[in-house]
Amino acid sequence: MKKPTVRSHYLPRTYLKHFLLNDELVMYKKGEKFFVDPTTTPEQKILIVNGEEGLKNVGLQNHLYDPEVEGTSSDDLEDIFNDYGENIYDDVISRIETLPANSRLPQSIKDDLSFFFATMRVRTPLFKWEVEQMDANFRKHFMARQMRELSPEELVEQYKEIDGKEISLEMATKVRQSFLDKDYELRYPNGFFIKMALMTLEMHADIFHQMTWNIYTSDERYFTTSDNPLVYFVPREHINAYVSAKSLTSPHCEVYFSLTKNLGAHLTWRKDSEMIKTGSRQIVDLFKFNIPRQSLDYLFSPMEMNDLKEYVKQYTPYPFHFSIS
Repeated sequence: MKKPTVRSHYLPRTYLKHFLLNDELVMYKKGEKFFVDPTTTPEQKILIVNGEEGLKNVGLQNHLYDPEVEGTSSDDLEDIFNDYGENIYDDVISRIETLPANSRLPQSIKDDLSFFFATMRVRTPLFKWEVEQMDANFRKHFMARQMRELSPEELVEQYKEIDGKEISLEMATKVRQSFLDKDYELRYPNGFFIKMALMTLEMHADIFHQMTWNIYTSDERYFTTSDNPLVYFVPREHINAYVSAKSLTSPHCEVYFSLTKNLGAHLTWRKDSEMIKTGSRQIVDLFKFNIPRQSLDYLFSPMEMNDLKEYVKQYTPYPFHFSIS
């Protein structure tokens, strides 16, 4: 019997190989965990990945797709992602590259890429972090509300009824305060993230398919990518009490996805023609600003770039955080 895959590639090699330049890819370690050791220099956080063979060792996390359920394995989830666009990605890119600038974007391209975009949204460690953070915030919020209604003495009695053991009033007071302060961590099994990924996969694909697409080509300036390759947000001037920065269905939401080092897709809700366009310097720079800013731990580039080096000099956290006031 074949052993389940331990190394889960949340960035498939099928995707990353399109950012190789002269058979090399530059990786930047920009996550918080890489700034713990003060003796590590910025230069040590920039690595060169050699060829497609080297891509086997990047964009992965051990056991990320392991559902920890008997009878299923991480390979099952990898197969789903393959079927949802990864296995035809090379063909789609080849078809886009044959289209001249200022030509109409064929509907078939949207059909094929919508599901791939959806998988690249939900298969990453950042999506895992987001869904766990959101759930934890809700649970802590409601637990704090419950604790406000309980006195330490009542907590002692409740604990005895549930567990059959007694705790001191001092311990009950400390426990109650930790719940009120939300000063504790929740641990989630992989199955929670996997369930959310599969439940929202088709929803994301449908949303992306309904949006207006423009694909930009650039031969002079390169697009970059990250461990969170599909980036979306509502511009700050449109955020208010009713519209959050991460409202994918807001009429002002924008989506950025670098398809290759020479191609980038921009999605909006604006009613407009869908085209293959030549990407100006300003357009490419929008991708190069927004995608690194919304990454978690890693950036990937066809070549070393000065603006990306800033991310290994100073820690830049993911800019969005879900909270309940």
